[in-house]
Amino acid sequence: MKQLSFDSCRRLCVKHDKRTSSKRAPVKTSLGMLLLVLLLASCAGTQEPPDEMLPPTPSRQSELTRLYDRLGHEQASIGEGAAKTAADGDERDLRFMSSLWGTRTRSALGARRFATALAAKALHQDALDWFERGYHAVEGDDELLAWLRYEMAVEYVALGRNQDAINLLSNRLGTAPLPTELKRKYDELIQRASVSRG
Repeated sequence: MKQLSFDSCRRLCVKHDKRTSSKRAPVKTSLGMLLLVLLLASCAGTQEPPDEMLPPTPSRQSELTRLYDRLGHEQASIGEGAAKTAADGDERDLRFMSSLWGTRTRSALGARRFATALAAKALHQDALDWFERGYHAVEGDDELLAWLRYEMAVEYVALGRNQDAINLLSNRLGTAPLPTELKRKYDELIQRASVSRG
């Protein structure tokens, strides 16, 4: 759509006003006024959104989709490499990656890998969001579930939400005991969050 300058809109309105100022039937004048209002509205609403609100280019979308599909790859080096590459993107890329979660195959392992790459770049809120996606995609008896809880709690602490971290780690619903290494990590993080909080 061609964008008209303010002066162009004003000239069109003046021309239109001169044409409709003759003695015409009230219906035609009302129609003329309606057209005038619509013309002014179209001049005011043609502003392009800022660049950061536009989606990535089609070629970048294709690349990000390819990276997303590799996040959950069986071979760790391929999945982790894709996660690191995708985490190097800008805000538009991260929004696009989030949209892929709703339209493509979901992988808890892929979400965890991407979240880990985001956390390494200190993008803690984005990392937390991806750890949560992975958490909700895991079956209740999967051993990855306890690790994702811990990793979400680490991100809560990084965001200064220590009480949320404590609550997440303290209120486990599962009855299966944690692996020894993970149990120690839970206890240390609860202790660290408690000290930082108080």
